[in-house]
Amino acid sequence: MKTKNNMQETVTIERQALTDLKKVKEEFDTIVESIELMQDKEFMESYKKAKEQIKKRDFDDWNAL
Repeated sequence: MKTKNNMQETVTIERQALTDLKKVKEEFDTIVESIELMQDKEFMESYKKAKEQIKKRDFDDWNAL
């Protein structure tokens, strides 16, 4: 139905396209969250320390806890 100031159209979208868009949004959100964490100096220092501890195997055995 067309009117002078308002045009209505029907658009058909396949379910898979919506599923794909949801997946892309989730991936985008993950990237944004990673960027935000990388800007947090305190977090990055802790992250680097944890990576070094793992590399040096400086951690408790889970079974010993």
